[in-house]
Amino acid sequence: MIIIFLFAGAILFACSMIFMHRGINKMIWVTLGLILSIGSVVLIALNYNIYLGMKEVNQTQTYPLTSSVKGKHAILYQQIGTKDERIYYYATNPLQQKLAKTDPTTGTTKIKRNSKLNQVKITRKTRVYKNEEMRLLFSNGVPNKQFVSQDYEFHLMSGWTLEKVSHQKQ
Repeated sequence: MIIIFLFAGAILFACSMIFMHRGINKMIWVTLGLILSIGSVVLIALNYNIYLGMKEVNQTQTYPLTSSVKGKHAILYQQIGTKDERIYYYATNPLQQKLAKTDPTTGTTKIKRNSKLNQVKITRKTRVYKNEEMRLLFSNGVPNKQFVSQDYEFHLMSGWTLEKVSHQKQ
């Protein structure tokens, strides 16, 4: 809808500048077209830069955590880069064939020890429009339910370890 306002303002400005005779009516229509065009461009820029009309929504899910290694109480990790960036491999079901993994590029991962239960808490942050008017105004720019980040928090009981895996295992 904001694009329609931008085009309408540009057409109004251009047509009033070209086809109208000098006078107060011309100045009013030119000013109105200019305000509509510039205002639309400013709103589009604000929507792309500070997500005008959107709010962040957190969705948290907690899953029971089972060992990544059969016969041990361990969570596997793979070191990437030279910093504390790691990929953690975890299972939420003992019958799970393929291990799930964290993504260090989309969020943070925290390990909390001496918990009462083994569990992983996954918090997914998305941006949604504040109301229907904002969605209608900006729906052709930034999509609704835009992904922001996904944070992982592992709660491990005492006795559980972190084991490093080779680069080839995934």
